Amino acid sequence: MIDYHLHTVRCGHAEGTLEQYWREAVCKGLKEIGFADHFPLDVLNFEPPEKVTMEGWELPQYIGEVLQLSLKNGSPNVKLGIEVDFLPGLEKAIYEELSHYPFDYVIGSVHFLEDWDFTNPACAGAYEKCTAEEILTLYEKYYILIEKLAEAELCDIVGHLDVIKKFGYRPPGGTAHLIERVTDLLREADLCIELNTAGLYTSASEVYPSKEILESCFRRGIPVTLGSDAHRPEDVGRDLEMALDLLREIGYREIAVFKDRKRGSLKI
Repeated sequence: MIDYHLHTVRCGHAEGTLEQYWREAVCKGLKEIGFADHFPLDVLNFEPPEKVTMEGWELPQYIGEVLQLSLKNGSPNVKLGIEVDFLPGLEKAIYEELSHYPFDYVIGSVHFLEDWDFTNPACAGAYEKCTAEEILTLYEKYYILIEKLAEAELCDIVGHLDVIKKFGYRPPGGTAHLIERVTDLLREADLCIELNTAGLYTSASEVYPSKEILESCFRRGIPVTLGSDAHRPEDVGRDLEMALDLLREIGYREIAVFKDRKRGSLKI
């Protein structure tokens, strides 16, 4: 069992020490964990309305702390990851910044539609003003950004692929017409997705991405890894056994693991 999506207090909306996350992973018998805290947006000259990432000066400290923890003997192994926001127009800057650091993997995620942090509960009220047609437009804009992320060659894993559903707002008629093109591009880019269990604890009430999207990914041979998106030590490994059962049901027989930004596999 692995969990590749753990956050730290540096992002401003998580709690607990790295040691506490590691000890929770020990208690739950995980073989490998990876910290993937939010890459500092100030480095990219992007300022969201609220603090949701570490500051640029904290990045070397974060890396040092994770690498120090990785020296511990025994299981679980500790990997150094990062979750970076995809911001259109800043692809070159993101690529150059990431190249300076020894990450084992990079999760690329979309949290912003222009300057709206649509995954932030503090900003969720904007959904209430949308008509059904406007919700569909938001989904279309979101998946266009996912397509651009897939084409940008910035990351190894696409994070919480359908997180736009987080607050339970869904377009009429579904999203199958949007997902087919996205999964085609993910396959062309040879990207991995994560099965992220945090969606079970939101108004979406299901994992990211949905079973239907996972099935579409499986048909295309898109690899998958696992993440709890833990923001508290007790969330480490949360519902990942259920996630493995879902993957087996769909047909997956292995999950992706990473080292030095090279992908391997682990049988499930």
